[in-house]
Amino acid sequence: MSDRSRKKFLTAMVIAVTVGVVGMLAGMGVFSAFSSTTSNDNNSFATGSVTITDNDAGAAMYQVTNAKPNNSTVACIKLTYTGSLPSDVHLYTTSSIGSLGQYLDLTIEKGTGMGSFPSCTGFSSQATIYTGTLANFASTKTNFATGVSAYPGAQTQWNQNDLLVYRFTLTVQDNNAAGGLTTGSHSFIWEAQNQ
Repeated sequence: MSDRSRKKFLTAMVIAVTVGVVGMLAGMGVFSAFSSTTSNDNNSFATGSVTITDNDAGAAMYQVTNAKPNNSTVACIKLTYTGSLPSDVHLYTTSSIGSLGQYLDLTIEKGTGMGSFPSCTGFSSQATIYTGTLANFASTKTNFATGVSAYPGAQTQWNQNDLLVYRFTLTVQDNNAAGGLTTGSHSFIWEAQNQ
């Protein structure tokens, strides 16, 4: 190839590259002239809560000594639900109950109104939710699945700021075999789970 042909060829290449670059820049300019955006703002995500408390301030509902046959002890405790999710609340115990438990009749009622813990002054019963012995309660109501459920009034769930009072009545059976026995220390547990 002669120098003249080579120069023509190089000139043609430079012109082609220049036209290509200019065309590319023009295309970019055209693209940016026809632009549009939209957005979806202020997204957020939060979970609900399940929270239940009682009014015992860490004190026992009852601590009875020297009870006799047919002696009854009555105590009330108020539960307050402050969670944001509708929930079920079940009552149970994980405690071992001593040999007196089989001779203690236990009745648990749900209702409204009470004096200061553990007084039942002003209590109004809505329903009896358990009747049996303390020993039977401890052997059959051992977790949420087997626990005793109760709802405020005629509701079928607990909602935020619901209250419910539980009245416990324990009565020593008139049975000579109950003498000198004890239940040992035991607890009652209320567990809330959202539906």
